[in-house]
Amino acid sequence: MGKGKRKRNTRLRAAAREPSAHLAAGGARRARWLAPAVWLHPEEPEGPPWKLLPWVLALAFAARAAVALAGDFVLHPDEIMQYLEPAHRLVFGSGITYWEFFYGARSWLVPGLVAGILVLFDSLGLGEPFWYVGGVKLAFCAVSLLVPAGMYFFARRHFGETAARISLLAGAFWYELAGFAHKPLTEFVATALLLALLALCVRPSVDRARVVWATAALAVLGAAVRLQYAPLALLLLGAVFLQARKKAMLGLAAGAFFLAVGIFDGASWDGGLFHSYVTNIEFNLLLGEFRAGESPGYQYLWWLALASTGIGVSCVAAAFFSPRRYGLLLALIVLTLLAHSLQAHKEYRFVFAVIPLWLLIGSDLVARASARMDRTGWGLGLASAVFAAASAAGILNALPHQDRVYRAYSNETGVVRFLHGQDPVFAAYRHLAQAPGVQGVLQTDRPYHSLPGYYYLHREVPFYDAFTGQGIVRNMSRAPAFASHVVSMDSSRSVPGYRLEQAFGEVRVWRRDEEAPAVRRWENYAPVVTGDPIDRIMKEINPGHPPAPGNWGIRLSE
Repeated sequence: MGKGKRKRNTRLRAAAREPSAHLAAGGARRARWLAPAVWLHPEEPEGPPWKLLPWVLALAFAARAAVALAGDFVLHPDEIMQYLEPAHRLVFGSGITYWEFFYGARSWLVPGLVAGILVLFDSLGLGEPFWYVGGVKLAFCAVSLLVPAGMYFFARRHFGETAARISLLAGAFWYELAGFAHKPLTEFVATALLLALLALCVRPSVDRARVVWATAALAVLGAAVRLQYAPLALLLLGAVFLQARKKAMLGLAAGAFFLAVGIFDGASWDGGLFHSYVTNIEFNLLLGEFRAGESPGYQYLWWLALASTGIGVSCVAAAFFSPRRYGLLLALIVLTLLAHSLQAHKEYRFVFAVIPLWLLIGSDLVARASARMDRTGWGLGLASAVFAAASAAGILNALPHQDRVYRAYSNETGVVRFLHGQDPVFAAYRHLAQAPGVQGVLQTDRPYHSLPGYYYLHREVPFYDAFTGQGIVRNMSRAPAFASHVVSMDSSRSVPGYRLEQAFGEVRVWRRDEEAPAVRRWENYAPVVTGDPIDRIMKEINPGHPPAPGNWGIRLSE
């Protein structure tokens, strides 16, 4: 028997004696048959984790914080509409109510997390946008560190220490992972949870009670935060289930968390179990008819290629030549793309989970290629230089055709600028949050969904957008009775009865004359944004749904 074969048999016998190698009652023979199908290429780590791991994660947080605090930009209006604005309304009382939160079609998991952070800041006397906007961003940056950490611990056992260190650095400093880390979008939060779950899948033992419960929690929460990621969560949960001897405990834990999510969601909306999930699924099934043919099935591959200058797609393509080594990662990538390609409406952010997966594959490809090429490390240095150049160009918005990726096919989304050239409307509303004498705000030319909202304004004052204030805009002589400040993108506009207070790029903030009468107040500060075809679809789902309020739910107090 050859030396290599004896070593391989020794490893298999050792794995068979490990509790984690058993797949319950099947015995060692069945475990050896199933283990390659589940783990594909397990490696025993040598020595303790890399001593520089905490320092790399600290630098990763610093990079994320730098982007987060450099300015304000929106990847998609949902960031404010569905997560930040509802949280502000829950904690402070003022906030625009979009149709999802009028009809109960969204989970409160992520907005609830944001609300918890706002409550903490408010309890410390820091309940102002100057403090909590950055605080919420930094909290999500901290959550995002699960991505590079999960990449490292997975690669360490699956590929080896060299690939693990490369993947840690890739996960820490790839521009998309660093640039979007502070966003409260469900795709990003769920990806962090699933990368932590991926790392748990290759632990030496999965039968410790805390590992079992952590696995169940990560799988259920990952799927609950982003329902379209449920196939990924189920695949990883199934991988742990096949290894575990305590299958009953794992099933019980997963069932308990699943039921808890359903109860929380039902209680949030005063409805049945999983109320928002059921409502959202029913709505999108009917809405699909309106979006047929919106984008082609290959759209995500094209976006992935543009966002990575072809590196990501090349890594995935190369992985197909080593299916046993990369099969688990490929399965996760294919599941993600299929789950989202089948729907007509596509946005690049939906498949965010693919990014750390192709980075994992690429890290191992680089580690293997460098080991084969020479021992001097020049191959690894060249790959590092290419990675650094692409990532730096990405964060500076200098990659070819990069703007086509984040704009997607929606007029709701502007071009994303990570470090410069951000939308100046955020600076305008940060100013209004602190300016004296703000009694009401009229935005003449933009709808609520493309504005910073009460989350940035943070005042219980009337707040009109281009639609709710269209009657005022048509006759600006009426404006002083409704708004103390007017915000406009038209730098040539002059507003009778107002003087220019501040300019932020092309955005102008006008303040009315001091002798003007008091602004007409609202009964509450939560205007409702809905309308056709949303109301018709919701009536078809449930004729008992309340009708959309007239005049966006705005009622003057007198």
